[in-house]
Order: sequence, then structure tokens, then C-alpha cells
Amino acid sequence: MRYLVWMVLAAWCAIAVLPAPARADDKAVTAQLQRLIDTYVKERTAIEGISGIALRVDRGSGKPVMALFSGTDGRQPSRPIGPRTLFQIGSNTKHFTAALILRLEADGILNIDQTLGQWLPQYTAWSNVTIRSLLNMTAPIPTYSETVSIGTIVATELNHQFALSDLVAAVDPGNGQKFPLPTGWFYSNTNNILAAMIIEAATQQPFQDVLQAKLLRPLNLQDTYYARGAYPEAVLARVPRGLYQNQACLEYQPKPCSKPTLGPLIGKDVSRENLSWAGPAGAIIASPGDLERWIRALFSGKVLPQKQLDEMQTLVSRKTGKPIGDVSADDPAGFGLDLGRLYDPATGEAFWFYEGETLGFRAFFVFWPQYDLVITAFTNSQPPEGEDKFGQQVISGTFRILQQAGAIQRRK
Repeated sequence: MRYLVWMVLAAWCAIAVLPAPARADDKAVTAQLQRLIDTYVKERTAIEGISGIALRVDRGSGKPVMALFSGTDGRQPSRPIGPRTLFQIGSNTKHFTAALILRLEADGILNIDQTLGQWLPQYTAWSNVTIRSLLNMTAPIPTYSETVSIGTIVATELNHQFALSDLVAAVDPGNGQKFPLPTGWFYSNTNNILAAMIIEAATQQPFQDVLQAKLLRPLNLQDTYYARGAYPEAVLARVPRGLYQNQACLEYQPKPCSKPTLGPLIGKDVSRENLSWAGPAGAIIASPGDLERWIRALFSGKVLPQKQLDEMQTLVSRKTGKPIGDVSADDPAGFGLDLGRLYDPATGEAFWFYEGETLGFRAFFVFWPQYDLVITAFTNSQPPEGEDKFGQQVISGTFRILQQAGAIQRRK
């Protein structure tokens, strides 16, 4: 179920930087951005199954935030997408989970170089796996979300309630499961489920209570929600329709594969499914504004002490799984502790980002520290394999409009 993964999209990281003109007219820039997302909705609705887009541009330094919306929630009767619309943010949930681990480290409760054997001794096959390797995706642990056992339940029982241990059991060798052991860098959703179980073991509290107490409430993120199971109607009423359109087979399905495990969901609205299958790896629902405020708080040091923020931004190569100082032309894709980083060969610059996906939603953040720029963007489908043009056209297009209009300036 690749809808939880973060995506490296080479097609949208190549952004030509042109000489900046005089100070931009924000009204003109806003109009261009509105045309960009209106065009995307018009041209991609039939292909991707979307009904609307939310786009938010925060240029920092006291500049006004540009909040733009296009389309509707796709329901009957329909309502326009707006600032109160909520979206499933998928794997953007992971950097919340990583931040909680690092907060516990800062509090002296754990250390990210401790092992699963110290915190979760029931998983004997992974006893030497460190917490750090869980969060930077170098642990040799398969991903539960690509198993036929979990996929079959998700595809046929949208209200099924999973325990965290149920998800881990699907790939646990101690439970008799046999899957290829990954090496190097491997994106496994199981890692974040295990991290959340460590959080619960360390605090003796449910994950959602720790998340609320340590992150959501102190940062006043009133439109960010996490439920261990079904969400309340007050939240679901603000979520657009979300269509699953992907006919791809799961990674662990026997090959050749002609009948995808998730096939029963194709063309269905999955916005009201029980998200316990995603849990601390992908179940948060949030507004565009709250995700942007979270990213600002995280990178500005309002969430973590500097030591832990530095740890979160310490990279491994996606190519090798080995530590790297930063991404480069030779090694352009890196991963911190649940944070993605890319090198743009067109500019020689790098940026932080994540694309989170669930069965029916996509959510992006991109942060360019050198421009003090955060872009968040959201839409409501899981498109057919190979048809996700959202980052390429909306994120890249937004940056290009801002840069060409002189609406962003490189920090000195």
C-alpha cells in the first residue's frame, strides 16, 4: 500500500531559477496561483479522481500567507474547499511520531540509540534494531502495509479496528512471518508503529494522549486530529470525498500479479474508513493551515531542543542507507528522522519535504530554508499508478510562479 510512502519525484525537483524582477504584486501572484490550481482541477479530475485542491504559501518574515482553494468536497450537495476543510495527511504523521520520540529523549526518558530489545523485548528477531534506524528507515524490517493479510482486511472491512500489535504481527518473524529482509534504506511503515509502541511503553500512556499533550495542545494545533480508530462525525464532516483509483498490486503479492489485493476499493470513497491500519505511520487528519504551522514550529526550534532538531536533520542516503553530510548532485535523495531532503540539480540547492498519501488523499509540505518558504498542498484521491502529477505541476508550478514574480527572495 504505497499510499503511506513519501515520494521522490525527480520531475518536480528540477526548478529553473530565473533572475528575479522587482518586488512582486501579491495580488497578481495570487491570481496566477489560483489559475494554476483551477487548471489542475479541471484537467486532472477525470484522470486522478480529485474534486478539489488546497494550496498554502507561507513566505515568512511577516509576509501575508497566500491561502488558495479550488473545487469542491465532491459530495452531494457539494461544498467548496476552504480553510476549514480537513485532509488525511498520510505519512506526514511520521514526523509527528519522530518528534515525540525526540521529545522523550530530550526529557531523559529514552535515547534513540537504544534498541528494540530494551523497549519491546517481545520482538526478539529485531532486538538489536535501534530507534534511530527505525526513524531513518535503515532498519531491516518489512512493511506491514504491503502484506496481503493486512491489505485484504483493509480492502473488505473499512471499519476494521487494528491494534498496533496486529500491524506488527503481520511481518514479525516471531509470529511465523517470512518476508524478504530489506537492506540499506527501505521505507517501512512498520518502523513508525514500533516507534509509537516505544512511546507508549516509555510513557505508560496511549500514543494519542502523548501526541495531544506534548505537541498538539502546546502548539495550539486545534485543527489537527489523531484517532486510534474511527474519527468523530464532527471531524469527518469537514473531510472531502477521497477516491481510491490505484490498480497496482501490493509489494508482497505473489508475482506475476493480475488481481490487486486492494481492487475492491477502486472507485470508492474511502474518506470515512477506520484509519487504525495507518496509525502513527499515517492517520493524522489536519487543515492546510495547521500542517504549515507545524512545519514552521518544527524547523524554527519551537518543538525540539537544538540537539534533537540536529538529530532529526541528520541524513542517510536513500541510495545506500549510509550517513551523508547533505544531499548532492551525486547523491540527491536523503532522509533524516522521518524527514525527506532533495537536491535540485537545476539550482544546486536542497530543500526539505514530504508527500503523504492514504487511500484517498495526498498531502505535501516543502520547505526551502534559503527562501524562508513553506508550501503545503492537498488533494483528495489516490490516483492510478504513474498518474500522480500533483508535486510536479502544483508544487513546482507554485515555486516557479513565486520566483519569476520576485515574490520570494533568497536569504543573505
